[in-house]
This record gives sequence, C-alpha cells and structure tokens, in this order.
Amino acid sequence: MVEGFSLELQEYCSHCGDFELDVEKVEVTSLGKNTCFYITVIKCRNDYKCSRIVENMKNREAYNESS
Repeated sequence: MVEGFSLELQEYCSHCGDFELDVEKVEVTSLGKNTCFYITVIKCRNDYKCSRIVENMKNREAYNESS
C-alpha cells in the first residue's frame, strides 16, 4: 500500500452490498515541522455491525458442533 494510507477492511467486506466508504484524515505532523503530514484511514461505516454478525455466526457454528 502507498505510504500515508491505512486500509482497514476485513475479508467479509469483499462484495458486500452494505459497504459504505468511511474516509478519515488524521494529522500526524511532528512539532517543529513546517509541513503537515496526514494518514488517510479507509474503512467501512458498517464494520462494527458486520463484525458482530460474523462473530455471532462463528458462535452459532461452534455451538452446533458441540451439540
């Protein structure tokens, strides 16, 4: 990946119909520097919801295997 960008996507984001782009710019300039530096974070707005769905599916699968 190109320096200055952070891609925070999960495998379950691929081909997702609920994907909504969320871009955040974070300034990381050091004190005493005249030039501003930023890191651009690219993620999905629905990541928390989808991560919970994936976790619930894993828990159900584990429960069904133990039954």
